[in-house]
Amino acid sequence: MLQSYFTIAFRTLRRNRLYALINVTGLGLGIGCALLLFALVRYHFRTDTHHTKYDRIYQLTSAFKTPDGDFVTPGVPETFGQALKTDHPEIEHLAMIEEWEGPMVIVPAATTAGTSTLDKKFKEAEAKGAFTEPAYFQIFDYNWVAGGPADLSQPGTLVLSAKSAIKYFGTTNALGRILKLDGRTSARVVGVFTDYADNTDYPYELIGSRASLKDFFGRPFNESFTNTNSSTHCFVTLNDTYTPANWNRDLPAFLKKHNPNNVKNTRYPLTPLSELHFDTDFYGVSKNLILSLFVIGLFLVITACINFVNLATAQAMNRAREVGVRKVMGSTRNQLLGQFMGETALIVLLAMMVAIGVFSYGLSLAQTYLHGAFRFTFYFTPSVLGWVALLMGGVILLAGLYPALVLAGFRPVVALAGKITTRQAGGFTVRRGLVVTQFAISQMLVIGLVVVASQLNYVQNKDLGFKQNAMLTIRLPSTPEQDLSKMATFRNLATAMPDVTGFSYSMSGPPQSGWVSQTTIRFDTRAEEEKFGPQQAWIDDKYVPLFGLKLVAGRNLNPSDTMREALVNEAMVRKLGFSKPEQVLGKYIHKGGSPSMPIVGVLKDFNQSDLKSAIGPSFFSTSAKNYHGANLQLQTGNYQRVISQLETAYNRVYPESYFDHQFVDDQIEERYQEEQTMGRLVNFFAAVALLIGCMGLYGLVLFMVSQRTKEIGVRKVLGASVASILWLFNQEFVRLIAFAFLLAAPAAWWVMNQWLESFQYRINFGPAIFVIALLATVVVAVLTVSYQSIKAALVNPVKSLRSE
Repeated sequence: MLQSYFTIAFRTLRRNRLYALINVTGLGLGIGCALLLFALVRYHFRTDTHHTKYDRIYQLTSAFKTPDGDFVTPGVPETFGQALKTDHPEIEHLAMIEEWEGPMVIVPAATTAGTSTLDKKFKEAEAKGAFTEPAYFQIFDYNWVAGGPADLSQPGTLVLSAKSAIKYFGTTNALGRILKLDGRTSARVVGVFTDYADNTDYPYELIGSRASLKDFFGRPFNESFTNTNSSTHCFVTLNDTYTPANWNRDLPAFLKKHNPNNVKNTRYPLTPLSELHFDTDFYGVSKNLILSLFVIGLFLVITACINFVNLATAQAMNRAREVGVRKVMGSTRNQLLGQFMGETALIVLLAMMVAIGVFSYGLSLAQTYLHGAFRFTFYFTPSVLGWVALLMGGVILLAGLYPALVLAGFRPVVALAGKITTRQAGGFTVRRGLVVTQFAISQMLVIGLVVVASQLNYVQNKDLGFKQNAMLTIRLPSTPEQDLSKMATFRNLATAMPDVTGFSYSMSGPPQSGWVSQTTIRFDTRAEEEKFGPQQAWIDDKYVPLFGLKLVAGRNLNPSDTMREALVNEAMVRKLGFSKPEQVLGKYIHKGGSPSMPIVGVLKDFNQSDLKSAIGPSFFSTSAKNYHGANLQLQTGNYQRVISQLETAYNRVYPESYFDHQFVDDQIEERYQEEQTMGRLVNFFAAVALLIGCMGLYGLVLFMVSQRTKEIGVRKVLGASVASILWLFNQEFVRLIAFAFLLAAPAAWWVMNQWLESFQYRINFGPAIFVIALLATVVVAVLTVSYQSIKAALVNPVKSLRSE
């Protein structure tokens, strides 16, 4: 019986090749995109779930009350872990970890049999490193190729991934080998762990001993609880004897003991590992965004199924006699249902082959353009096969059941007489509703496309208040204090190059680099510290003119290697309670144990962070030992030549470091990776939704033309023009698309308005965006309908009238 169903189904599809092609392609695109979005959702919801103690792992974070609201950070004080161990030994496991961004390592030269090799440098721009203690590996699961973490309690030790071991030494048998971390601290390899096979937010390739931090940073741990670094993290595992409720109860006493001056304004909440990945306060991914993309995937499948239903019901009249004959010959309703569902299953099976191709191609694109969002392969895992089977079953039912019920429900006498009406064959009303639904989905995506593209264009072209073009940043070695003589030598070598027209040193690089340092100050003669925490930045006297920052009052900083004078921005002036910039000139900023600094100038506000954040109060001063970035203005032209010359000069001055450079506009662009990723996804899926919708329209028009051939001939004989016949076919769909727009616009406005609220600086979400989306959809639909309509309108009416 099943073989008979599929044989007949195959013959039917072969007779209706165009309709089959439209259905297979549309369903294939929809299912393929749904699989891609399933991959994205699965990746994010499975992050770090492979750890055995996943449900019991927590991170202790910091939250500070300020007049402007809570300030939260994933970091804790450096001595937080030791204090917690001492006060609460009942906590199962506790590990402190210091993240090490963009590690640089040197493999020392080897000397064998009188021959020697050069040191090999590796700058891991995309990888992360860390310093921790053995307890970390009791919290998180690692598999070991060689050695283990037991010796990580000793200073000068290191464990690394198998991939890194092969890169540095050519083998995973690397125990006992030596690496120099950031070119200054030697570490012995005591363990090699298996490469990360699962999704994780902690993909550390090199993990050094926390006991090495004193040598690495060249300073002892800061014993004060008032100093919190965002890269210093604390993880614990809890059991039934000590729960988050116990910690919330004990926290006031802990604060009173270790941070008595900030009991009211400080908290150290426990955040479960299961929530960290989606916590946007800690650089997580928005769960609403991920779920929205999943809904888009379902919408695309629904859109493709609508095509199938529309075309199947439209063709129902052509198959009326077939149904009548089958019923007269004894076929039951259930047998006919089985036959038509079998045809649907065959189409879905063929569509699944197309979907796998779409998925594979989309996966390769995602790995290239989406910054690692799909950095895994999961073919043929049980959960994926189950999802595919569920998706196929759902599509077969969604697309096939209604048309099958319509066809199987024809009365044989009426069917054989050829008197099946449009209403009996599924009805225009149902098809109109499905077309409206289909294009409402498409227009929501198109509106999203226009909004995201407009916001990204606004972000990229907004005047941020400083120069970006042809500006290059070079990272200096990550030493506790910079060598001033080396800095002077490098400046002299760089400024002697004809292609370098400006040079400046600063704490981190350009504005909007993402590096911020928040502190507390006391202003002038006021007795108490300010309740707000301004950002501080160390810059030299060349920084302001180099980046084209504007002074609204006072003057620039004088040359100095130490903190002597300060500049503030307009936001700082307002925060201090003054209405005019001139009012703060000559007043003093007192910062901890540092010298008091007179304010000598006020800078016009400029964006120091991304456009998601408002411009906050800031002050700037000179401090050469804290400079970690060299900023250069280059002449436009042969960048490669001058960069090569700068690298030679840098390696001459800093032979044990790595030449790490980046253009300022590239750094700014990196700040909006999530938005760019969202833009690419929305663009892709909006295009797919429109393509699927237009394929369905084309199929429906094709059917309508075949059904109205004689009518077209009569109209032409009576004098109808080609334009009037075009309008005959287009008016129906234009009205439906306009109605779909009325449904799509409010929903799209709400969703995109929610997204735009994450930006302090954003586009005006006005009527123009909706008009663009509507016109784009109408134009694409009209072109689709018109192609087949023009062909019909140009046919000789004599042939049209003889067609029946």
